[in-house]
Amino acid sequence: MSSGVLAEPYRLLSLIWGDRLVRQVLAVVLGVILAIILVFTVSGIWSDGSELAHIVHSNFHLSEDGSLAENFNHGIAFVAAFLLLASAIQTRSRVFVFLTLLYGFIWLDDSARYHERVGEKLGRVLDIQPHFGLGAQEYGELLAWTLAGAVLAVVLLWAWAGRRRGDVGVLLPFLGCFVLLFLCGVVADVVHKWVPEGLNPLFQVIEDGGEMIAVALGAALAFGTLRHVEAYYAGVEETSG
Repeated sequence: MSSGVLAEPYRLLSLIWGDRLVRQVLAVVLGVILAIILVFTVSGIWSDGSELAHIVHSNFHLSEDGSLAENFNHGIAFVAAFLLLASAIQTRSRVFVFLTLLYGFIWLDDSARYHERVGEKLGRVLDIQPHFGLGAQEYGELLAWTLAGAVLAVVLLWAWAGRRRGDVGVLLPFLGCFVLLFLCGVVADVVHKWVPEGLNPLFQVIEDGGEMIAVALGAALAFGTLRHVEAYYAGVEETSG
């Protein structure tokens, strides 16, 4: 693939995937996530009849504050933001400033429960009434996400206005990870409100497990990008020239 919109992201992803260390780190992180999901799922089967299973299930709960799964996800999001900040300093590219803020917000939202806390306040202050099976909390959370998204959109427009050759190839893979995160963390969360109670365990895995995988992919991408960012931009400039 030597031309077209996907040429730049293809170049970057080829460099990253060709890095054995990045593949190994990603495999380990995904292995840990799948192990957490498995322990959570299996312990949940016996949690009502076994105190030990209940304790294990609570500690590995995918969406419970303070659980191993939640704290692990917080750490991965923070690492992704830190690595993107390093790339921003190294390249002086605006797109990395945007991505640093994006993953910084993902970390803040997950660790400080931004959308839940702000959503609760907005729902109460605005006196949002229930509609279509969603209450004030759910609508408040959507509004909280919208407000944060508006701020990030302004930064994205700023980054786009000052983009350089190669920035699109960096931006698209990360936005792909973010779309997966949005589908699991927001869309699945809203759909979860409407499904029968018996499907709760499945949607917990889809919502929170999928969110963990999406964040892990973003962190691995940030790690690989930092390792190969200079070679990537040099190759783009050489091709353009």
